[in-house]
Parts: sequence; C-alpha cells; structure tokens
Amino acid sequence: MSETELIGRLLRREPAACTAWVRENHGRLVVVARGIVGDGQAEEIVQEAWIAAFRALPAFEGRSALKTWLTTIVINAARGRLRVQKRLPTVSLDVETEDHLPLSERFDASGHWAPALASWVADSPEEMLSREQLADCLKYYLGELPQAQQSALLLRDQSGLEFADIAEALATTEANVRVLLHRARLKLLAVINRYEEEGEC
Repeated sequence: MSETELIGRLLRREPAACTAWVRENHGRLVVVARGIVGDGQAEEIVQEAWIAAFRALPAFEGRSALKTWLTTIVINAARGRLRVQKRLPTVSLDVETEDHLPLSERFDASGHWAPALASWVADSPEEMLSREQLADCLKYYLGELPQAQQSALLLRDQSGLEFADIAEALATTEANVRVLLHRARLKLLAVINRYEEEGEC
C-alpha cells in the first residue's frame, strides 16, 4: 500500500489501517522518546503524540515522509515535556566546536588504529551486546551522551531513518547529523573497548 493510500485510510479512520499504523511505529517511537525523557515518561509521551498525530493528520501536507512527520511529533512532545519540567535547557544541534573524542588518541596521522583495539572475546558485536552487563553499561552511557548525539543515534540506529529525514526531524543539516552520529558511535565504541580491556563498565 502506498503512503497516499495509507493516509486516505487513516483519514477515514479505518480500524485496520489505524491499528496497523500504530503497531508498526509505536515501538520505535517509544525508543525515540526514551532517549529524550527516560524510561519513566516515554510511553506517556508517545500516547500523547499519537493523539496529536491523529488530530493533525488532516493538515498533513506531505512535505516529509509520514514516518518522519510522526517522529518529529514525538521529538517535539518529549522536548516540550522537558522544557516544562525545566530539566533540560533548549540546546542547538549545530556543531560548531570540536570536543575531545574518546579513542581519538588511538588513531595515527593516517587514520589507522595505533595501537589496535583490544581483542574482543565475542565473535560479533551482536554477541557482545547480548551480554547483560555490557548491554546495561551501553544503556547507561547512551543516556549520558549529549542530547543531540543521543537523538541522532536513536533516530538512525534504532528507528532506521535516513539522514535526510533525521536532519529534518532535528532541524539541522545532513552533514551535522553525520558528525553527531559519528561522535555518538565513537563514544560507545570506547565503552565497549574499555569493557573488553578491563572487564568493567
């Protein structure tokens, strides 16, 4: 079914289409909200976002993909909640200054590892992530990432959005999204490497 057909069915409030739309997107939207407001409020934020989305759907102009539009509603709702609670100031997603990146000292002038990363025990990153202690460690440090990096990582790696869609959702440029994503991944890679070298989070 094309997106145009889906929107038509949603506007007619066809139960099967509405249920399928929610089922297809709800899980990833909770992940996005969780990255901004934490576990405690993510589900509530997404529930409110669904209500807002169904109300606003008749005004949807199709300037972005429906998936991106929906994600943007969740991001705005989550950030709005934080602003109301004064837990987090509004910050710019623009990258203007270089911060010290973890593992940067491990690269030589040609961009190669010097020295090499620790020899990881698991056969693949998927096997490493399945280990409970490392998974808990990564979850903690994901929450410690700067908000812009965390949002870029969640939208790309867990929600599967394209760079253009992420840039639109975060009101920034694709180049900036790539920088934010690179920094987030590098920091989490440092966590994994430390875990493999020292056995501690």
